[in-house]
Amino acid sequence: YDPIAYAPQAGWGQMIERFLADDVAVANHAIGGRSSKNFITQGRLDEILRNIRPGDYLFAQFGHNDATQGVDDRYASPEDYKEYLREYIQGARQRGATPVIVTPVSRRSFNAETGEANVSFPEYVAKAIEVAEEEDALLVDLSASSRAYLTEIGAEAAKAVFLHVDPGVFPNRPAGTTDDTHFQEYGAIQ
Repeated sequence: YDPIAYAPQAGWGQMIERFLADDVAVANHAIGGRSSKNFITQGRLDEILRNIRPGDYLFAQFGHNDATQGVDDRYASPEDYKEYLREYIQGARQRGATPVIVTPVSRRSFNAETGEANVSFPEYVAKAIEVAEEEDALLVDLSASSRAYLTEIGAEAAKAVFLHVDPGVFPNRPAGTTDDTHFQEYGAIQ
């Protein structure tokens, strides 16, 4: 991953360390285009499980790429997604680590009549909550908190959160970018 090539795109996992105590280390294994399914099939979960230790936490947030129908290596039905998340939970616990399921963060999508942020990937949000309850795993409902934040700031201000970049600002984005899924650094911090 080359942060310069993707600038100003960033994810919340890149920014979380700044909100934790100095003696907490974060190993962010997130990578674009991965779903709960292909993160496993590509061996990425195995790599984490080889290195995770008792007392560590494993935060798993998927859903965006799982919902990509027509891309076979990514797509996981909501039910399959739930079972893949169960593998993350069980793998962490087998190694004495604490699994934390994180619901999919919302896209920049608003109800035109009410101004409220829409639920992105509702079936995946529901399955993440279900598996956390069934497995008695910790849950961060990032879907709900991100929607509350986006509703509070509104659709126009949310452009600064997401990857809305004017032409000519970043050399790697000469034509600019309008992306309602990925965050700018500011949005990842929020």
